[in-house]
Amino acid sequence: MASEIFKRVMLGFGCSAIILLAVLTGLMMKDAVVPAKILWWNLLGSMFMGAYFGAASFIFEYDRWSPLKQLVIHFMMSIALFFPIAIGVGWIPPAPLPIILGCLMFIVTYSIFWLGFRYYFTKQAEALNASVQKER
Repeated sequence: MASEIFKRVMLGFGCSAIILLAVLTGLMMKDAVVPAKILWWNLLGSMFMGAYFGAASFIFEYDRWSPLKQLVIHFMMSIALFFPIAIGVGWIPPAPLPIILGCLMFIVTYSIFWLGFRYYFTKQAEALNASVQKER
């Protein structure tokens, strides 16, 4: 169990590093100069979010909860963790309109990822069922 948690956290770190690399590439292409302190805080926030999403994936393996309950709990925990980090690091300014827009962007992004994973796992289940049917 501990090794699986470690693997998922490391996967989350890797995903956060890829996203941060994309952002840094955009900054580099614009010849932007960013102080190391700001980069450090952004990296830390990104890594923390990556680690959370890696470890929080266990929520979807808890069979005693319905898929809807898993989704709602994961979403509520995710948004509750994201906004303090996003505001603290400076991803979202602490003002009403940016917070509302940030919330909408979070919901849209979360929905896209959820729909993508749902589609992927539905296709996997269909393929497994087809292979079982073929063997009969």
